[in-house]
Amino acid sequence: MKLARLVLVVVVAACGGGGTKKPLRTEATSPHLTSAADRILPLLPEGAQVVIELDLARLRANPVVGAVAQRALSDGALGGGALPTGVPTSPLAEADLIVLAAYGVGTAQAATITVIATKAAVPNSVRVGDDLVALGPQEWTAQLEARAALAASSPTPLLASAELLALRDHAMPQAAPGATLRVTARLPFDARISLARQLGFAAAPAQLSLWADVVDDFVVIVDADAADPGDRRSHSAIKRLEASMRGALVGLANEPSVRALGLPSSLGEARLVAHGTWLRTIIAIGPAHLHRVVERATAFLGGTS
Repeated sequence: MKLARLVLVVVVAACGGGGTKKPLRTEATSPHLTSAADRILPLLPEGAQVVIELDLARLRANPVVGAVAQRALSDGALGGGALPTGVPTSPLAEADLIVLAAYGVGTAQAATITVIATKAAVPNSVRVGDDLVALGPQEWTAQLEARAALAASSPTPLLASAELLALRDHAMPQAAPGATLRVTARLPFDARISLARQLGFAAAPAQLSLWADVVDDFVVIVDADAADPGDRRSHSAIKRLEASMRGALVGLANEPSVRALGLPSSLGEARLVAHGTWLRTIIAIGPAHLHRVVERATAFLGGTS
């Protein structure tokens, strides 16, 4: 699964450049029970190593990027090789949410499950709820069907693991009203090697939490844990991770699509802050530049503002 590609596609579709001095968000919210994702996460089989959540309804409803996001979804531009093989892009134009869960990353047993919140028919999918369909290997979607049946019949709510939810919320500001994109990763050795190759890191973090949202600006926060079970030198580990992150930002800034939309300055101005073994990367994007990028994206898609 091309994690780096998916994150890039979402950022290109919904962000601009520059900084912002205002608070990240001011609306209070509960971090749970706020979206379709909270119904989907408990249905996922245990052991997901990477979980990606993209709130398409929230993206489309945004007054700044909504129109260009809808155009990209309708044209299939948010697929672009980012989604797993077999996931059709056309249903995304009407879907509210897409969740991808990866298992066995970096091994011969690697598998990805995709759950889409939509009432529309999706080819080659199985329905796991009135408004939820799943795609993936049959042995994995069968587990989703079984968990969905259990959730529907049990008087006790089916819950996602507390460990997953805690890591999922690690990067989310307390006052944030929601999220357009979340990435949660808990990676054993093989998965870390595979992800490092995709992201261009010397070594991938064992744990990663990404939160991103767009209101009138766009903010991305990435929390990565530099702790290595085989290396007790936490100071050198955080330095290596910081160097890898800066290298990844430079590489992303040089992507042709990123340069065409005028995003390199945003990546170059990213703030990196270390707390213990954790490294936080903040990309804060201002409203004026966001509007300019939306104009460029609209022209790129061949539409009008």
